[in-house]
Amino acid sequence: MIVTGEIALALFLLVGTGLLIRGLSVIHHQNLGFRADHLLTAGVALDPAQYKDAGQQAAFLRNVLLRLRQIPSTEAVAVTSDLPATGPDSVTFLIKGQPEIPANQRFSALDFVVTPEYFQAARIPLLRGRTFTERDNATGPRVVLVNQEFVHRHLQDQEPLGKQIRLDVSVAAPEWSQIIGVVGNTKTFSDSTREEPQVFEAMLQRPVSSFTLMVRASSDPNNLASALRNAVAQVDAELPLVRLMSMAAVIERQKYGDPLFERLLASFALLALILAATGIYGLVAYSVGQRTHEIGIRMALGARSPDVLTMVLREGLRMTAIGAAIGIVMALPLPKLFAAMFYDLHLSEPILYLVVPIVMTLIAMLATYIPAQRAMKVDPMVALRHE
Repeated sequence: MIVTGEIALALFLLVGTGLLIRGLSVIHHQNLGFRADHLLTAGVALDPAQYKDAGQQAAFLRNVLLRLRQIPSTEAVAVTSDLPATGPDSVTFLIKGQPEIPANQRFSALDFVVTPEYFQAARIPLLRGRTFTERDNATGPRVVLVNQEFVHRHLQDQEPLGKQIRLDVSVAAPEWSQIIGVVGNTKTFSDSTREEPQVFEAMLQRPVSSFTLMVRASSDPNNLASALRNAVAQVDAELPLVRLMSMAAVIERQKYGDPLFERLLASFALLALILAATGIYGLVAYSVGQRTHEIGIRMALGARSPDVLTMVLREGLRMTAIGAAIGIVMALPLPKLFAAMFYDLHLSEPILYLVVPIVMTLIAMLATYIPAQRAMKVDPMVALRHE
């Protein structure tokens, strides 16, 4: 019973580990909806005493972007309130033409405030309409862009261009904004497979005091770190930069301890497999020793060595089959459990439920074969005198 339990637990752990490692691999290698390579980022927080109004903040942005564009090997520069796939804040909204509903019951979407080159810098595709231009400033009509998931979830895939929405932004008077474009979906987090509705506002229409600079380089973005610092210092020498790193490094930090977690899981599963194999070997070897007299009688009465081998192998494989069946039953709910734990990650890996039992059977056969070979070599005369 103990050895059968070891086999069941080992199979359960192996299937669970396989599902988890596969799930983490899917998350880490998924398409985030933008390109993180060759992208340098740096956080900026403007001093409210020095940049008191929206006009001063907009002027700072224009000056910084002008200098960043002059850096050699720069392909695109932009400013955003939040980096993609880093969990931005959400905003509630109303769609013009739909019934007025209380604020606490309104739909919400992730809110980004960006400059015109944001989509080019992040390599987020424009699917319909246009992106922002320099004319989308404080004096122009308010405009927004939305992502494909916003159109699907809140507009039921109707034509979005020209529709108006009103964002519940606390720092600005409520005003209707026209949808002028639709862009591709980006993940809410780099370690999530979910896609949420997103709204993009023009930075020149609603400047923010805390934002992130984005510079797309034609080579290693880390080589531009010094040039980025100098460009900002030329506009404001006392303004510090925070979290100056490549976008790839930002995403890597979000993985936390996932690689270590994968190695620990694999180690525990391997340890369980070794314990199960050791248990099978020990029990079968003990059984062969206890049955030496019986085996001698069988061979004296005409049993051949292959018959003895088959008899001993059958004993080990019977334990393996029972333990594997129990382990598979225990592992059947794991995909649904992991789907609930890992942001609706739906994994269907039936191959694991076939490969793992096969591996367990092969290891059990090996663990059984060694004492079985010893049984084949029993001398009938010696065995008959045993005990």
